[in-house]
Amino acid sequence: MSWWDLGEWAGTAGDRLATYQITCAFCGERGSFETVAHLERQKPGTGRKVLNYDTLKCGHCGNLMFAFWSAAAMSMGGRGIHQYHVLPWHRNTTSHPDHWPEDVGNYWVETRRSIEGKNWTAAALMARSAIQLVARSHNAKGKNLKEEIDDLAAQGLISPIMKEWAHEVRVLANEGTHPQPGTKGTTEKDATDVVEFLSFLMTVMYNLPHQIEEYRKRKAP
Repeated sequence: MSWWDLGEWAGTAGDRLATYQITCAFCGERGSFETVAHLERQKPGTGRKVLNYDTLKCGHCGNLMFAFWSAAAMSMGGRGIHQYHVLPWHRNTTSHPDHWPEDVGNYWVETRRSIEGKNWTAAALMARSAIQLVARSHNAKGKNLKEEIDDLAAQGLISPIMKEWAHEVRVLANEGTHPQPGTKGTTEKDATDVVEFLSFLMTVMYNLPHQIEEYRKRKAP
């Protein structure tokens, strides 16, 4: 995969940089930017593909960020997309992707914030709750989370290895839900592992379907 492919297969709707959804790395303000410098580089041999290099100034705190972005070379029916990367990036999680359900996204944000605050047991508990909410939002059946995870797998919504990992998260979080005297809580490594699994789950359940839907829209006559 080349950097020239940025924005060709997945990204954000529109062929201009979506500054409205970028968070300032310094103050956390979202979408308040002015473009103070712009450079671009056209792909040799084609007049369609362009890489953009923008310097953004936050309208709230005045700090500068760098955005590297590109729009798809071939837009279908005006349905353009683009993809971007920013430096530096905000180090605290403040939001979730717009195409995620609000309730699921809020649980994911709380899970991430628990990791960032080094609250390992809380992170595992929130990850477990987020997984259960994802399962229930996909109409998983069962009397408890174990059965709901099994039902997700039975429906083919998650793979066998993801089913296995979901149960690992469930068991790990159960120790925090029902602690015994002398418990040491969740370790940092376990907490970061389960949160990473949760991010994979969100990719499978929400990001991939969204990307496929966007692709079909671009290809629609």
